[in-house]
Amino acid sequence: MKPRSLTVSAGDVRADAGSLFTSVRWPRAKTPKRAEALANLERLLPWADLEAIVRRAYCRDQRRTGRPGYSAAMLLRCLVVCWFWLLSDDQVEAVILDSYATARFVGTDPWQPRPPSASTIREFRKQLELSGVLKEIRARIDAAVAAAGITVRGGMIREPVFKRPSVAPRADRPPTGNENE
Repeated sequence: MKPRSLTVSAGDVRADAGSLFTSVRWPRAKTPKRAEALANLERLLPWADLEAIVRRAYCRDQRRTGRPGYSAAMLLRCLVVCWFWLLSDDQVEAVILDSYATARFVGTDPWQPRPPSASTIREFRKQLELSGVLKEIRARIDAAVAAAGITVRGGMIREPVFKRPSVAPRADRPPTGNENE
């Protein structure tokens, strides 16, 4: 009898059941702070109005030919994550890939299809800026937050930095604590 494999991969989950990432639940798990903050943004911001503003400058997702673009709503949500967590475009891509809550907020499963790349987010932001729409979107978001009576301080997601020491201690003597000798 052939031994049965007990490992599960992302491809083993049925298509109608969703991805493995979305099908795993921890028992009695507490909601992460980021998920709570994103749920608040979901309720707070006027998404239909914001997407209508974006539509004046972005329509790649509505092309009939060529590769379909990412939806305006998805890219708009990437910008919101970028603004509220003070992230660069590269960091937004990494957070979407790393965080289930962020991926769900943006509107993608982190395993398939691939979320927008940093260059796609950067190009979207620049396109909105060139058309003069970016300031209007930011003003609408600020007005919605102010109307709710909420004060927002930008958060930060910090990654550890690994560096090699610039001056290595000499091997012929023990370190003294003063490496500038």
